[in-house]
Amino acid sequence: MATLAWLAMLSLFAGPATAADFPAIELETTSNDSLDGVLRSALNAPELQRATEGAAIQGWQPAVEAERHRLEELMHGQGYLHARVEMPDAATGFRSPDKITLKPVAGTLFRVGMVEVDGLDGVAIDAVRDDVARQMMEAVGKPARGDLLATLEDEVLWRLRTASYPFVRVTERELLPIPGQALATARIVVEPGASARFGAVAYSGLVGLKQDELGRLQPFKQGDPYNPDMLERFREALLGHPSVKHVRLRLPEAVDADGQLQLRAEIEEDQLRAEDVAGNYRTGLVAAVSAIAALAIRQVSVASLRPGRSRWPLWFEVVPVLLLAAAFYLIAQRMLLLAFPG
Repeated sequence: MATLAWLAMLSLFAGPATAADFPAIELETTSNDSLDGVLRSALNAPELQRATEGAAIQGWQPAVEAERHRLEELMHGQGYLHARVEMPDAATGFRSPDKITLKPVAGTLFRVGMVEVDGLDGVAIDAVRDDVARQMMEAVGKPARGDLLATLEDEVLWRLRTASYPFVRVTERELLPIPGQALATARIVVEPGASARFGAVAYSGLVGLKQDELGRLQPFKQGDPYNPDMLERFREALLGHPSVKHVRLRLPEAVDADGQLQLRAEIEEDQLRAEDVAGNYRTGLVAAVSAIAALAIRQVSVASLRPGRSRWPLWFEVVPVLLLAAAFYLIAQRMLLLAFPG
């Protein structure tokens, strides 16, 4: 019989004093290459190593038995709901065998026959219930895998949250074989929680920014139905503000008496550094002094013009004006940023 993998002697993880207590583990193949790959990866996982380390005191049986059950659960998660892992040559006495063979028996691959979502009776919107039902029916006929069940759970949660139920949670999920058929029922139980509307937004961490200025970035009004998409748009709008460095939006743990969510926006501003301000001031002052000096030289030197000339060349007239304009612009910009950092 071909094998997938040999593990090192389990006694290597238990220490030399118990080396004879741990056999080698051999895993037989199935007729499914994909399933064999999953089992092979699982058998070599660090979880097995930690399990064998902790089982040194109790002997090899608890560690190998726990591994057998874990492989069975992995096969169930792949859609083989009646799968089992046999140990045909396991020792029954006190003496440990040299080798333990684990034999996976996959059985039938189950597919989703129906999907049940319980707990939607409290959802007031018929369209939401219908949307959830349509989405769940798309899973019918697919292998009854654990990841499919997790995807269905995510779909239910997302649709209810976008329907203004921010506190919805899944309380139970399971795959139940349908007797006499290779089909299973995917059952998800949800607790919708309270329907919510947006309330006021309280800001913290503001230094130079004003609440009214940030409030204009809100894509929703107080009293609008809660929608996580709107909340994400608001976060992106805040991050797009030139004076905002980091944003964290916090939801309360429950709605208030009016059914509203009083949000909290924690803002970290991107403050102008003092050295930047000083550097720009120096640049502006240098430009201003240069312009004033140029104008003074021009005025003092007018008398030295040659006969027949009443003004200096055009470039000498323009340069001082440009220098003065640049200086006034830089200084005014720094003063405005200090007065209104936002």
